[in-house]
Amino acid sequence: MKLLYIHGYGSTGNAMKAQKLQAMFPQEQVLAPTFDYDRLAPTEVYTQLQEVAQREQPALILGSSTGGYYALCCTQFYQGVVWCVNPVRDIVGTIRRHLSIGTGDNISDKLKEYENFDKKVFQQLRPKVGQLHFALSTDDELLGDHKPLLDLFPNHGPVVWKDHCGHRFYRFDELKEHFEQSLKEQNC
Repeated sequence: MKLLYIHGYGSTGNAMKAQKLQAMFPQEQVLAPTFDYDRLAPTEVYTQLQEVAQREQPALILGSSTGGYYALCCTQFYQGVVWCVNPVRDIVGTIRRHLSIGTGDNISDKLKEYENFDKKVFQQLRPKVGQLHFALSTDDELLGDHKPLLDLFPNHGPVVWKDHCGHRFYRFDELKEHFEQSLKEQNC
């Protein structure tokens, strides 16, 4: 069985959550590509994720923060369970507020790329009932209140709320049983 992990902005495919996921599931293969979000257009990241999912057929896709945004987008082509850990909901607003993608005119171009991608993909998402699972911090200092995200996807599956873990979701280890349950429900 294979699991696909999508890292957040400023991280890599070898980051703490990818390593912890491999430790949680030592018998499974964790696919964790690294994306240079500064250099790649969102459509390029999306296309690469489509290719990996088609080639590798993961039993579960999991994304964190910006990776959670892309995990949500994967529901356009992926039929299995998708776990999103503190996913970015408003990618353009988040970039404007918190990220330093590029400099000068490049940030304007990057924002336009994300605005176009968001309209064509994210705003068109219609995940299957119960396909989306969320792990959300009650104290996410970067994204704030996650309830508007849940309102966007009213047919979501389980939501795991955790206190005292911030945007980086420092209590990631505590999600193992929830991931296992998702996999059992798929009969993997």
